[in-house]
Amino acid sequence: MNKTSKSFFCAGMILLLVVGAYGCGDFFSVRTIREREPEKTQPIATSYRFEDIPLPPGMNLNRKESFVYETGTTRTGLLVYEGKGEMEKLANFFKQQMPKHQWRLVSNFELHNVMLTFIKEGWSSVIYIQPQGDETRRIEIRVGPIEIKVLPPTK
Repeated sequence: MNKTSKSFFCAGMILLLVVGAYGCGDFFSVRTIREREPEKTQPIATSYRFEDIPLPPGMNLNRKESFVYETGTTRTGLLVYEGKGEMEKLANFFKQQMPKHQWRLVSNFELHNVMLTFIKEGWSSVIYIQPQGDETRRIEIRVGPIEIKVLPPTK
């Protein structure tokens, strides 16, 4: 081997050792520390309301137990509210107000708790009212799509 070949060979070996020791990513990386920090994203603003479901006054949203799942074409979720009120008055509120938003009551179970099931074109909603002690009540509102495309005629 001539002197020039030996020099290129040695330089190549040194380069290979350096790249191997530091790793390709770090050796060729020219990003700054700011670029390496995780990207901070703004939280997605989710509305914890369904505009076509009325709420009795005095109810407060329990965000820890509520969730809404939303895509471009559908929105579903469980909303949990707590507040004061009489069971019968709360049930009557939904029975009177939901039809104003095109919801039809299809089942009604009332004993110690109240479970009201409503449907409208392509959607269902189940409202569950539970006593929590004294006059405090818990209202769970579940909303989601259903396969029924045409509702039976009203009586």
